[in-house]
Amino acid sequence: MGTVTEQELTRGRWHLWVAFPLAAVILLGTHLYGLSLYAGLPDTIPTHWGPSGAPDAFDAKSPATVFGMLWIGLGMTALMAFLAAIIPALSPARAEPSQYRRIQREGMIRGTMGGLGITTVLLAALFSSLAIESWLRPEYMGGWFAVLFAAIILVAIAWAFWRGSRWAAQRAETAGIRPDADEAAEDRLWLWGGIFYNNPADPQIMVAKREGTGTGLTVNVGSRGGKWAVAVFLLLLVGLPAGLMLGT
Repeated sequence: MGTVTEQELTRGRWHLWVAFPLAAVILLGTHLYGLSLYAGLPDTIPTHWGPSGAPDAFDAKSPATVFGMLWIGLGMTALMAFLAAIIPALSPARAEPSQYRRIQREGMIRGTMGGLGITTVLLAALFSSLAIESWLRPEYMGGWFAVLFAAIILVAIAWAFWRGSRWAAQRAETAGIRPDADEAAEDRLWLWGGIFYNNPADPQIMVAKREGTGTGLTVNVGSRGGKWAVAVFLLLLVGLPAGLMLGT
């Protein structure tokens, strides 16, 4: 069986960081565009829109009211980059891991960092689009994009974890490293590249997240309670906002 050094494992992580400066560029570019419009904006501008898309709160024009959404986006970009930086520390390796476990953990780290990066870019695009819409068409703020955005983020995160899991499988195969029976059996219990745990024999609704994805818990979708938890989550995330808009 082959071996992989720590340097070989972490090589190539740099491309996962591209998303964070890209998000900052999107937000700063939108800010520059807003500066070109600032003088022509009305003295009183809407600061909140109801479910129908009509504004329901107003305030005097100021840098904070015009650009506040973008500033929040820049703060979130910095926070997400910080979280990506500490993910390896939040996911310490188990004592004396096998070569396969080391590669699998690195794949999950890459998936988590990739998910954070993609989410950051999507949030920057959302904040920028909402800011531009509020400047150019303040009388109405469309909400369907925000509803679809939740689904887009879920798909993007799943894709990032799938890529991380695929990277690990390819890296292990290249190095001639194969999982033993227990490792292969555990791999089959994780869905979406390692986001959800699927073990009908385990009655627990929440279980520890997979090694390499940080600290905390994830849902065991194999349990009855876990299935209900996912259904309620999806209903609240997508169904509730859509219902509010359809009802207005």
